[in-house]
Amino acid sequence: MDSRLDAAASVGALAGRRILVVGDLILDHYLEGLVERVSPEAPVPVVTLSRDAERSLPGGAANVAMNIRSLGSLPVSAGLVGDDEHGRLLRSLLSAAGADVSCVLTDAGRPTTTKTRIMARHQQILRIDREVSDPASPGVAAELERAVMGALDSVDAVVFEDYDKGCIHPGLVAEVISAAAARGIPVAVDPKFRNFRAYRGCSLLKPNRSEASRFTGMEIGDSAQASGAAAKILSETGSEAVLLTLGEQGAVLVEKGGIPILIPAAARRVFDVSGAGDTVISVMALAIAAGMPLRLAALLANYAAAAVCAEPGVYAVKPADILREIDAGA
Repeated sequence: MDSRLDAAASVGALAGRRILVVGDLILDHYLEGLVERVSPEAPVPVVTLSRDAERSLPGGAANVAMNIRSLGSLPVSAGLVGDDEHGRLLRSLLSAAGADVSCVLTDAGRPTTTKTRIMARHQQILRIDREVSDPASPGVAAELERAVMGALDSVDAVVFEDYDKGCIHPGLVAEVISAAAARGIPVAVDPKFRNFRAYRGCSLLKPNRSEASRFTGMEIGDSAQASGAAAKILSETGSEAVLLTLGEQGAVLVEKGGIPILIPAAARRVFDVSGAGDTVISVMALAIAAGMPLRLAALLANYAAAAVCAEPGVYAVKPADILREIDAGA
């Protein structure tokens, strides 16, 4: 079989897993309208909202959970929401999709992280963020850690989805990676710079170009530089593998004891890159939980990201989407 046929045959293996998703839960809030004039008050567009202007979707770590659910597996969401309307809505959206929200805790000391995007003709005009990115209080952090550790024995893999909003801290990461290793449970990480070194010993670290460049201090302009950066990250973090994503240039995969492998980009049309990284880590975690070789997992994740980039806004990928992209790449 060639790699494309291997990927198509492996899509079904992503279903039937139970994945613990720990990280920053975000509500993606959209307001859609039309721009037909400039305001007389200031040189800014006037957006006239349409009748069905408003919609909300789970984002951040919640979007990882939605992708896992959409691919036929069960996500256990672990993170923080505020004691507010957006927090209740986010928990409700996850629950309605079939996610386990027993580890979603309410932190009255912060608002639910919300990104409001003002859209016109499917183009983003403005984004308004409502967030507090300070670390959670010691009491809330301890409660979350207890919930996460209590869920470990029932899952096939763990994902850390780090958006640097204060949910994840080094102590939690160290406890989970150690306990997961003792149980033979893989841990996949989508990191941010502040906690980068905390993920030492994880099964897979998936930085993007910006995060990798900042961590290594290296310029990453081509595949050779990306390979060098990925190898340096692997060495300095003690991870089992690194998947460095490069947008339109694809990705570089390097495993412990192996040589860097370039995974070409699969996207044929790019409408919106929102949530593509969430999709990649979702597919990688499911594939690792299924015992899939990492090169094949990265190929599947690449096709999944291509499908997401072709959709407006945050989108949870489906098996049929991945198969369509594989067929289109024939």
